[in-house]
Amino acid sequence: MSEEIFDRLINSQQLVIAMLRLATDDLSARVGAWNLRDIAAHLAATERDCYVPRIRSIAAGENPTFEYFNNDGSDFSGIHLDDALDEWTATRMMLIGYVKTLDAEQRALTGRHERYGDVTVDRYLEIALEHDRDHLRGLERLAGQLTR
Repeated sequence: MSEEIFDRLINSQQLVIAMLRLATDDLSARVGAWNLRDIAAHLAATERDCYVPRIRSIAAGENPTFEYFNNDGSDFSGIHLDDALDEWTATRMMLIGYVKTLDAEQRALTGRHERYGDVTVDRYLEIALEHDRDHLRGLERLAGQLTR
């Protein structure tokens, strides 16, 4: 995979953050069951608790097995939206910096995911990108509702 994935990850994150900030004045704004703070906290926690340790485990050659990650039941009520976005941004930049230090052999190592099958480091980055895009679609629908 080319280094283009890093730009795509940064760009998608910036789009999600921009969309979250567009609706921050509307305290009732929700995407499904989650308010904007919950979405931001979920994204930060997923990056920190799922992507980072799993990618590190794959790159270390541990050949790990992963279950589907879900933090939907987490209580994000004590977290502020801006703090969550700052954490998500910092964690994503750290993850990208880490992956850039890996050689091609390390990036080609695999783990096994119950939903996605064999996953390399690069495939896990694609999964993170897909996750961003899923949330972006929900935020785009919300923005359309708020502008009516």
